[in-house]
Amino acid sequence: MRRIIHIDMDAFFASVEQVKNPDLKGKPVIVGGKKGDRRGVVSTCSYGAREFGVHSAMPMVQAQKLCPQGIFISGSLSDYASISKTIRSILFEVSPLVEMASIDEGYIDISGSIRLFSGEEHIAKHLKHRIAEETGLTCTIGVASNRLVAKIASDADKPDGFLPVPAGEEADFLAPMKVNKIPGLGPKMCESLNRMGIYTVNDLQGLTEKALMQRFGNWGITLYRKARGIGGDSLQMSHVPKSMSRETTFAEDSSDWPYVESVLSYLMERTLYSLREKGMEGRRVTLKVRNSQFKTHTYSSTLPEPTNLDAVVWEHIKPLIESAHNEVKQVRLIGFNIGELTSGNHQMMLEDIVNTEQWEKAMEGVDSLRERFGFQSLHTGKSLASGKSKKPSNTPPTK
Repeated sequence: MRRIIHIDMDAFFASVEQVKNPDLKGKPVIVGGKKGDRRGVVSTCSYGAREFGVHSAMPMVQAQKLCPQGIFISGSLSDYASISKTIRSILFEVSPLVEMASIDEGYIDISGSIRLFSGEEHIAKHLKHRIAEETGLTCTIGVASNRLVAKIASDADKPDGFLPVPAGEEADFLAPMKVNKIPGLGPKMCESLNRMGIYTVNDLQGLTEKALMQRFGNWGITLYRKARGIGGDSLQMSHVPKSMSRETTFAEDSSDWPYVESVLSYLMERTLYSLREKGMEGRRVTLKVRNSQFKTHTYSSTLPEPTNLDAVVWEHIKPLIESAHNEVKQVRLIGFNIGELTSGNHQMMLEDIVNTEQWEKAMEGVDSLRERFGFQSLHTGKSLASGKSKKPSNTPPTK
């Protein structure tokens, strides 16, 4: 019988900061920016801060109003990534079937390990002990017959919890919960269900698959299955990124589009450099622009074939910039994304071979110098205009 663990670190970024500085334990710690920062958002916060209503993805200004006594920290992605690697290695102690869903959560197929550890509760205790021993952090563990229910179980027993859901009892376990507890059901979908008189999963379970399909189309099938705790149990052991991106928020809204372009060029260079390091190429590029009213615009283009070359990508970005310039006057945030990533699938058209090979050789030389002297040692003329002191910050993602 398949048994899947979902393990989720408790308030990960904030907890790491509290381990680094024990004086912060028990205090409202908010990670994402310094106090007085009016531009950023909360990456995560301690449970002490959550008591004041602070949560991840909240604008920093609002967090400061709700919790003026909070301790605001910019955070360190390198520290979080290092500890995440330690946690990942511990997960492999109980099973070779591990999938990291993000920097602070993962799934483990323990079906073949239960007898070895004398039960899934002993596996959970082992993981909790080893993680606390190595990192000083706590985690919450949910166990079920599939990924969906295991994740809901861990979310339901935070912090430092352990909640197993016996096979065959998935629907009963979910029934009393609000529909917004089901992963994948956003605010709009929940509002739509509420208007139908559906507030709990039990209410949702009362509808037939046919009725849900008539109301929501193919998504109705997904709703029907999720409400009954039916989900997949396969794990993706070797994670291949679907896209890579970088973005930055300006200290002040900018209408200086030449400067905005230079920052975008910098973000593109950093992203494509990382892409080449992984030996990957992408085919779809996206420009992300957020205006002074917090409205986000995206502009995308699909390339004829995958590439990781700056010059090629920039030619496809330029028309997107023109569209953005016509629509957005005051820029708050700029971002670059490259998706549809592949590895080793590049096929050049005959007429492009010479030109592309020249660019590939040029970028090999550029990357070699960057590896030796650091990324900042070499930029294009376009990205130099962004100014080294104004380069995008490496802020933690929201969680």
